[in-house]
Amino acid sequence: MSENVLVLHNAVEDGAAFHESNAGVLDQVSAVTAALEKLNIDYDVAGVKAITQLPQILEKFPHKIIFNLVEELPQSISDASYVPAVCRAYCRACTGNGTGALLLTQDKWRTKNILKGANIPCPDGVIVPVGRSLTTELAAGKYIVKPLFSDASEGIASDSVVQLPGSELQKCIERIHKLQRQPAVVEQYIEPRELNVSILPLNGKAEVIGIAEIDFSAFGRDRPKIIDYEAKWLPDSFGYNNTPRILPAKLFKDAAELVRRYALAAWEMVGCEDYARVDFRMDANEQSFVLEINANPDISPDAGFAAALAGAAISYENFVQTLLNNALIRSGC
Repeated sequence: MSENVLVLHNAVEDGAAFHESNAGVLDQVSAVTAALEKLNIDYDVAGVKAITQLPQILEKFPHKIIFNLVEELPQSISDASYVPAVCRAYCRACTGNGTGALLLTQDKWRTKNILKGANIPCPDGVIVPVGRSLTTELAAGKYIVKPLFSDASEGIASDSVVQLPGSELQKCIERIHKLQRQPAVVEQYIEPRELNVSILPLNGKAEVIGIAEIDFSAFGRDRPKIIDYEAKWLPDSFGYNNTPRILPAKLFKDAAELVRRYALAAWEMVGCEDYARVDFRMDANEQSFVLEINANPDISPDAGFAAALAGAAISYENFVQTLLNNALIRSGC
């Protein structure tokens, strides 16, 4: 490949909310640039603070391919989703999913309704707009409360799982409204298992390259079996040190095949065209429910997608080369 690559990422600022998850993008930058060096592909790296800066960056760096690692920009939660559209407007190839898929999958509520319309099972739930209280009467049971748009477990803590009837639900809703200024999704909490399904287009066809399960066996009966913000980002926390990955997940053949089918159907329904991770919850009867679709998931070396690559005997360099090839094919430039 003769074209140079621009590795584009969101600039990281100290003191920002959820600094740990934002700074995590730098691990991805290091992994991708290391792979480019092994592939003997020239590259530059640029950080972007706002979508309005992107045209200037593209004019400064006339690289044919943009390796898109922009996850979140501070001015608006949706701004990062427009990076592929701007890149393509400048006739640059761009890795990862397109603006349409990024915008859609960022909105958990819209995604849930589209998947349900396609008979892909999702946990039942309701949405509570900012400044409002829950008005829908929910059945007794456990629910999880999470922000509508954020990913990387931002806004999710161990006390985000609540029991109804009870008084904690409204407190969780108000916390998300106040701290994240987003609608809250109140969703049925499916126990006890969580699966991560990694998908990558190979030879022009989307393929499941791994089904992993989070091992919650160290969690006590009263601790919610979830990957909250601490478990994902804080190395000194209990959750971080007690949620190993089982890859491949130990599932009966029929259950595994159904998970694969649902994951690929979800990919297609939201218009994914590059790497993605579909997260599931599974109940004690191995009935699976799609939680969300992570278009352009974390690809740092210790993240689930990299583990799936290793499990499928796909080297990280081969993965990076595949994304560059797919981006060129899609670009038409």
